[in-house]
Amino acid sequence: MPLRFRNWSVPCLTLSAAVLACAGSDDGAPGGTGGASAAQGGASGSKGGGAGRAATGGSAGTGASGGSSAGAAGTVGGAAGTQAGSGGAGGQLAGGTAGQGEAGTRAGAGVAGVGMSSGGAGQAGGAATAGAGGVTAGAGGRSGAGAGGLAAGSGGAAGAGVDPSVAEDWDGALLTFPCGNTHDAYNCSNTDCTNNKTTKTTEWTIGGTAGVIYDVTVNIRGIVETYYYPGATRDGGSIASNPDLFASGGQVEDSSGPSYDYNTYQLVVTPAVQGAPNIYFLNSVTMADNPHASGSPTTHTTFPINYTKTIKVTGGGKVTFSTFDSNCTFLQNCGPTQGSTCMAPRTVALDGVMPAAPSSFTQPYEQPTGAWGQWVHFDVTKVALAE
Repeated sequence: MPLRFRNWSVPCLTLSAAVLACAGSDDGAPGGTGGASAAQGGASGSKGGGAGRAATGGSAGTGASGGSSAGAAGTVGGAAGTQAGSGGAGGQLAGGTAGQGEAGTRAGAGVAGVGMSSGGAGQAGGAATAGAGGVTAGAGGRSGAGAGGLAAGSGGAAGAGVDPSVAEDWDGALLTFPCGNTHDAYNCSNTDCTNNKTTKTTEWTIGGTAGVIYDVTVNIRGIVETYYYPGATRDGGSIASNPDLFASGGQVEDSSGPSYDYNTYQLVVTPAVQGAPNIYFLNSVTMADNPHASGSPTTHTTFPINYTKTIKVTGGGKVTFSTFDSNCTFLQNCGPTQGSTCMAPRTVALDGVMPAAPSSFTQPYEQPTGAWGQWVHFDVTKVALAE
C-alpha cells in the first residue's frame, strides 16, 4: 500500500572548505546544541568545540589562514549528528565571516531516531515534521548553534509520526450494500437476511505496537440512510444546515425507537481505549430529524457523506464496522427528493483517495440493474501516537 509519509534526511553538504557531517543515529538526546567554543582558526587549524555547549562564535576562525577544522560542531538535538563546519582559507566558518561564530551551520536531518526513538516503540521516524525540525535547528545554528540545537530536539519529539501501514487493513476499505431481488419506489430488499433481519460485519486489525494508543485520522465517504442514536454526541447540528452525520458514543435503538426500522452504520473499537467513546456512528441525525419525525427531511431519503475524523485505537486491537437491518428492507439511493420513484441517484467523488477505489466500482452504485444501493469508503490519511 502506498505510504503517505516519508522520512526526509538532509544529505552531507560541502560548502566551500566547510564540511557538514551527516546525521547520526541517536534519538536526539541530549537535545543538542551547537559546537562549543567554536573553532579557533590559525595556520595550523584548530579544533571544534566539545559537544553539548552553546557556540560562542566570537573566536571562530581568528587565524589569518587555513583554519582547517574551525567550528567543529557539537551534537545536535533531534538528529544527533555532528557538524563539521570547518574553517577554510581566510578563517571563515562554513561560509560565514571569521569571528562571527557560525559554528555548525545546519542541524543533522531528522532521520530515524528523532525524539522518542523515532516516534516510539521502534516505529519509523516522524518523517517530514522531524526532518523539518532538523532544518529549523540548522537555521538556528547560524545565529547561535546552542539555541538551534535545542530547537532540533524539540522538533524531533513533536514530529514523531507513525507509518500509516498501522491501519492498512482498514485503509481503502470499500463496503457496498446492494439491493436484493426486489425493489420499488424508494425501497429495496436487503440481502443475506434470516428471519427478516440481517447484520453485516467487517473487521479490521490494527497493527503497530501492541498496547500503544494511536490517533487514526480517516476520511469517510458514501451514500447512507439516516438513523437517530439515543445518547450519541453528534458533530453536526440539524441535517438541514450541516450534512456531517458522524456521532460518538450513544447506542442503537431498541425495537420501540423511532428509527428502528432504518439501518444502522457503526464502528466499534476493541479493546476500549480509556477516556474515548469507542463506539461511533456514521449516519446519525437529531431526534427532530429522525426519519419518522413530522416533516423530517430524512424520511425515505439517503444522503451523501464526506467527512474526516480522528479515532483512538490500540495497537493489536480491532475496528469493527456493522450495519443492522431490522426488517430486511433499506432505502435506495434515489436522490434528494422523497417521491414515489427513484429519480436521481447521487454520487460522491472519490478523487484523491489512496489507495484508489477499485476500478470496478462505478457511480451511482447500481446493483442489480435498476436498483441503487448504498456504500461507504474509508481512507486513512494519518496515523500518530495518541495525544
